[in-house]
Amino acid sequence: LYVANAGDSRAVIAQKGFGGSYRAQRVTSDLNAMNPSEQERLKRDHPGEPDIFRCRGPYSCYVKGCLQPTYSIGDAYLKYPYFNNFPGRVIAEPYCPPYIRTVPQITARPLTSCSEGDFLILATDGVWDYLSDQNAVDLVCRAQRTGTNPAEAVVDATLKLAASRFGIKYEELVGMPCGRQRRRIHDDATVVVVDLNSAAAVTARARSKL
Repeated sequence: LYVANAGDSRAVIAQKGFGGSYRAQRVTSDLNAMNPSEQERLKRDHPGEPDIFRCRGPYSCYVKGCLQPTYSIGDAYLKYPYFNNFPGRVIAEPYCPPYIRTVPQITARPLTSCSEGDFLILATDGVWDYLSDQNAVDLVCRAQRTGTNPAEAVVDATLKLAASRFGIKYEELVGMPCGRQRRRIHDDATVVVVDLNSAAAVTARARSKL
């Protein structure tokens, strides 16, 4: 299994262990400014920039106070001086880009020990803001037993937890249009569940922004 990651999405494998239960095993690293190894890399690559990342709370740190992921395809203003001149996207001195990497981090994992029923979860950070790796695996297993879409089960659980945290009803959150208000409650929650034996996949998504 090869996984190329250029952001703060996550890949988790679920493999059957002793007793028949499925155990979550994280395949990728979260490439964002919350990751201590990424914080050390940023400080090492940009000495003399005390604002290289800023943390606004225990669960949110931002590169140059602007962006959580430390790898991305876009966000050119954090990579090239030419783009650091657009209203609302100007970073003050000291400014020595690039701050964000583009080439993905590739993880390789042998699948020789896979057994029937093992699966892979690919999900964006909006899911992992609310669920642990094992939570997601347990939700997929439960959905498979009941014959429902396992990716939808993970997204649905994410939205219910988000609604509960912010003291609103689940139905109210689901009916909320994409935009700033919904983005305050949850980030994009996209899930793909792949059967590692058949390579069949199911997907689900809950958007928070246009």
